[in-house]
Amino acid sequence: MSTAKSIQGQCFCGSVKFELTFPTDMCGHCHCESCRRAHGAAFVTWTGVPKTQFKFLSGEEKIKRYKSSVAVHWGFCSDCGSSFLYEHDGSPERVWVTAASLTGSLDRKPDSHVSYEEHVDWFTVNDGLPRYREKSDEEIK
Repeated sequence: MSTAKSIQGQCFCGSVKFELTFPTDMCGHCHCESCRRAHGAAFVTWTGVPKTQFKFLSGEEKIKRYKSSVAVHWGFCSDCGSSFLYEHDGSPERVWVTAASLTGSLDRKPDSHVSYEEHVDWFTVNDGLPRYREKSDEEIK
């Protein structure tokens, strides 16, 4: 875990660069179908901060947003297609970014699996972290 005060991140091609100021307030693995399809992966690891702790360093004009449902907006680089931002109308003061887009160590480790009821059957999770239904406190045993 990092002892730095912030961390930078970027898209695949480097056109978009951003910075998060610590502390983050969460880090977890999401198994929902939307995350899996948007990233082509078994799950996506997210971290989040208030928008006051997030800033673009370059390339903000390259960000395109895709509204996948009434309240959800995915942000991606229009040059390389990297999907690394998530915003929700129900929490307009927050932003989530993929941990894989960060260029260093976070200030915390992932602490849970969310939307685990949607996990793929071809990947076995055995890290001992709690597994939750949707984005709730209902644990799946």
